Amino acid sequence: MRRRVVWALSCLVLAFAVVGALKPAYAAAGCRADYAVPSSWPGGFQGSVTVTNLGDPVSSWSLGFSFPTSTQKVTQGWNATWTQSGSAVTATNAGWNGSVATGASVNVGFTGTFTGSNPAPTGFTFNGLACTGAAATTAPTTAPTTAPTTAPTTAPPTTSPTTTPTGDPWSPPSSLVQPLAAVWSHEESTYSDLYGFKNYGWDQLFAGGGAINYCVRWDSTAHVTAAQRDAVAAALQRQYQKWMDAMLDNGSGWNNWPYKQVPVKVVGWAVRDRAQLEWTDTSVDIYVNDINEDAPQCGTPCGRFFHQDGNYSGCPGGASHHYDHSLWLTAGFSGGAGGDWGQRIGSEYYMSNLTTDNIHILLHEMGHTYGLDDFYDWDPTPGQGFIMKAGSATSITDFDKWMLRDWWRHLKSRYGR
Repeated sequence: MRRRVVWALSCLVLAFAVVGALKPAYAAAGCRADYAVPSSWPGGFQGSVTVTNLGDPVSSWSLGFSFPTSTQKVTQGWNATWTQSGSAVTATNAGWNGSVATGASVNVGFTGTFTGSNPAPTGFTFNGLACTGAAATTAPTTAPTTAPTTAPTTAPPTTSPTTTPTGDPWSPPSSLVQPLAAVWSHEESTYSDLYGFKNYGWDQLFAGGGAINYCVRWDSTAHVTAAQRDAVAAALQRQYQKWMDAMLDNGSGWNNWPYKQVPVKVVGWAVRDRAQLEWTDTSVDIYVNDINEDAPQCGTPCGRFFHQDGNYSGCPGGASHHYDHSLWLTAGFSGGAGGDWGQRIGSEYYMSNLTTDNIHILLHEMGHTYGLDDFYDWDPTPGQGFIMKAGSATSITDFDKWMLRDWWRHLKSRYGR
């Protein structure tokens, strides 16, 4: 589940010198909300809401809805700031996904609890407007009295700019060509800053010269031995390399991909109580009782998410002790979440799968860190299954591999490749 991150791309050409100061004669508004439950378990569930903006572009948003029963509660959410009062739930945009173009969508998700039945929420609103699946227009109280008399000096372009790379060895299996094109088109229409965003996993990997550092947020009361600590790091290395292997063909990098092996190092652990960590060596940094989001937080001076300029001057030990991703392991947590900050999954699930070949929830969330989308409300390859369509596959498939490569071929020029 998602990240991230939902970014949407909007290209709009305006003769701004002429019309920029004028208010539109009509302000259009409208929205559609699509709700899904990707997974559920006794007393708990994961919810997903995709809102499509059918009106004018917005620069910020607030999503509202109501649960039909008093026992349904949001316990944790992503891609928005979540609040609940009684049965009324509100999600307001994060700092990176406030802009939603006309026709674009934004996806938010949450985990929740319930007792008895778990009916779908009702009364979805977007910036206070009921989401009826249609656009509405409201006339202004005062219309402009004069029209502009000066025509634009430069006509808008007659063709849309293209972001399709040229000269790339784009050769997916023929059966995947159309689904991959549909996925990338969906990415471009959904992410508000797809090409401008600079903290994907790709950016972090290249900033580290082909290596990735992690810090573990141990959101549990359980103790961890030194052997378990090392097993956590080893499992993380194996799972991360599976995505990196998807960029190789016969041992060589596909389409000028430079990294065959990506070292993954755990540089720190964050806990509530130092006594939970049953080792005394100094192989990793330890952060104690720095609580954020009701969970132990690794030091912000050392985090790439907080210092995307690469300035770790405030990090004890310097840049070598920085972390690119957090591995957030939460007791009792079902499902997962992922984005440019890292990945979150259940601590019991992870610790019980340390030697499993494919820790599939973690693999799914790692995909989000590299920009790959969720597919709760549509399926580009009906019935086939792939890791990024949660619950439909337990390992990285050919389709996942080519989706990852599609991101690389569109972004690789920023890294001089």
